[in-house]
Amino acid sequence: MKILVFSPHPDDAEAQMGGTIARYTRQGHEVLISLATIPNNKEARRKESEESSAILGARLNIMDLDPQELVFNRRTVGAFDDVIRDFSPDVVYTCWVYGSHQDHQVVAQSTFASTRKNHCSLYMYEPAALSTGPTPFTFRPQLFIDVTDTFDIKIKSLLAHRTQVKDCQKQWIDIITARSLYLGFQIHVKYAEAFEVVKETGSF
Repeated sequence: MKILVFSPHPDDAEAQMGGTIARYTRQGHEVLISLATIPNNKEARRKESEESSAILGARLNIMDLDPQELVFNRRTVGAFDDVIRDFSPDVVYTCWVYGSHQDHQVVAQSTFASTRKNHCSLYMYEPAALSTGPTPFTFRPQLFIDVTDTFDIKIKSLLAHRTQVKDCQKQWIDIITARSLYLGFQIHVKYAEAFEVVKETGSF
């Protein structure tokens, strides 16, 4: 299968679904992480994203959208259309649409618009633990993935984002680990990641 993961910023995809990405690549599936924008420390974070994606076994596509012009409009949707057309995924993941970060909202909305006419499954991963502020909505985990066997790879991919580790210190890794432990407890495994189902396709 071909798996496409849209990430608003460097480290979003790794923090929220790095274990799932590593599971896909370990099983021989092709994964493309499409990074929408790099809002600061551009060269350093670009290199960190390349290193992190390699650790997960995924390819990296940097869309390089201007963070000052990242709005939900035809131009942005067109950039997402291009990625989907060129990669032709079977499954697409995007960020949670109701997070308080405007970039995440735009990436999710653009993904919805770009997948409206194709036959891929579509899921949203959880909002990032340290970047989502107050919101009147609640993430509803519907699909749980056991990432116990790939959690160490996820952590290695996160540690590659040295600028983020420096900014958030050890608390960032601790919070991500705690969340994975909590989700794992719900399905009787050690570590898990969870997703909301937007569209799931299949045949019988």
